[in-house]
Amino acid sequence: MRAMLPVLSGKDIRALDKKAEELGVSSLLLMESAGRGAAEEIRRWLSDVRGRRILALCGKGGNGGDALCALRYLGLWGAEVRAVVLGDPVGPAAEEYRAFCASFPGRVQVVESEAELAALPELFSWAEIVLDGILGVGTSGPAKGLARAAIELLADFPGLVVAIDLPSGLSADTGKIPGPAVRAHLTLAMGALKPCHLLPPAAELCGEVRTVAVAYPPAAWHEVSPLGLVLDDEACGKFLPPRPAFGHKGTFGRVLVVAGAVGMAGAAALCAEGALRGGAGLVHVLTPEPVFPIVAGLIPEALVHPGPAGSDGTFSPEAAEEALRLAQGMDVIVAGPGLGRSPGSAEVVRALLTEKTEKLVLDADALFSLAQEEKLLRRKHGELILTPHPGEFARLVGTSAEEIVPEKIRWAKEKAAEWKAVVVLKGPPTVIASPDGSVFLNTTGNTALAHGGSGDVLAGLIAGLWAGGIPALNAAALGVFVHGRAAEILTLENSARAVLPSEILSAIPTVFFQLERFRHAAF
Repeated sequence: MRAMLPVLSGKDIRALDKKAEELGVSSLLLMESAGRGAAEEIRRWLSDVRGRRILALCGKGGNGGDALCALRYLGLWGAEVRAVVLGDPVGPAAEEYRAFCASFPGRVQVVESEAELAALPELFSWAEIVLDGILGVGTSGPAKGLARAAIELLADFPGLVVAIDLPSGLSADTGKIPGPAVRAHLTLAMGALKPCHLLPPAAELCGEVRTVAVAYPPAAWHEVSPLGLVLDDEACGKFLPPRPAFGHKGTFGRVLVVAGAVGMAGAAALCAEGALRGGAGLVHVLTPEPVFPIVAGLIPEALVHPGPAGSDGTFSPEAAEEALRLAQGMDVIVAGPGLGRSPGSAEVVRALLTEKTEKLVLDADALFSLAQEEKLLRRKHGELILTPHPGEFARLVGTSAEEIVPEKIRWAKEKAAEWKAVVVLKGPPTVIASPDGSVFLNTTGNTALAHGGSGDVLAGLIAGLWAGGIPALNAAALGVFVHGRAAEILTLENSARAVLPSEILSAIPTVFFQLERFRHAAF
């Protein structure tokens, strides 16, 4: 099985470069590898570069050198090429500058001031494509001086923009946009993805992102620990356990869904069916007595139990005892979808968490209850998976969603360790972090998932997979991947705006069928 794509910080990339040089691969060789790879990717993207008018706007450092190298190859393959360099190139970039000048004399101009740059409008009128090689992963904070002027000049460019490594003006390690930044149509991530390629709002400026292999010696990769790994079909296929030919409903796990209230019966049903679609052999549902007949009618495959309810149609505190009784003998309990925010619902969540339930998935209103008594997460508990969206996560940690989203990887990793829980910080992209520091990122899915009820399906799906014997982290990662891929399948022939969570459920078997083929192919 090939390795999942790693996500590295700017510091990691610099460590790779340094180790490669120590091992005998010079910076110039790495730059030549990166530039050639970028040119090949651009040629694939455009189908044919012959006759295309391409301008490279280059800084004087490594990112500019990569762009000059890529431009030289594109010119050798038939493109019309020009370059502007912001200052005298240094280090390996100076070698690439000389190589470009040797191949295309008179096609490069070095500018030293904003006034000189502003005097080149004819070049931007001539070009149909610009390679952005102004700034790279070493950037922190807002761009300044000549680099800032170049970024602002590109804002009015009407043609295609290809960013080398990352759109200039972004910081590699976060989704924040610190100042003026280039908006690219295509971004070529050198060597590995960085957080800015995945985390909004920065990711919105990257356009399509493709990873370019750089010729680092294999031993150099031992110097870095990725911030996370991007899930793919092959990895998720390996996460799936085999289905024993002589298995029965007891073989594949038992799930208890504690969910629902008056007006939110559908949440309980969607979650229960998600667990069944995840492969659970038996699914029980505890729901408030007033909605018991509705839930039972919506999901005939589940065993539905009525629980004590208050006058508002949510669980009364007495329901906690019933939840604990039903939890006996269950492999996984999932609580929260449509639960409501009453004292009785909070008491149910408290009981499930503090009575050391072995495996517990908490979602939606259960997370609201935890936010009112966050110290519960610091007590000793059984295995736990939390599935918050950014707003729910922000409530748990006492900040805003706007602070969470650009740094989701860091937040999820820190809190998974602190809470001793697998944290599914929903996307896009969704970050799945475990207490041991492992992190997966999921990029499947689309706006078909932006409907109330989608999270209920996901919580149940994760619970069903977990009950089937998959470790917590893998169950959470696989559930998120499958959930997103189901949305993608449905939108091949349908509008994302009209796809419902119940239809996501119907596409899940197709996704599992595809993943099982990957799993079998691996053996």
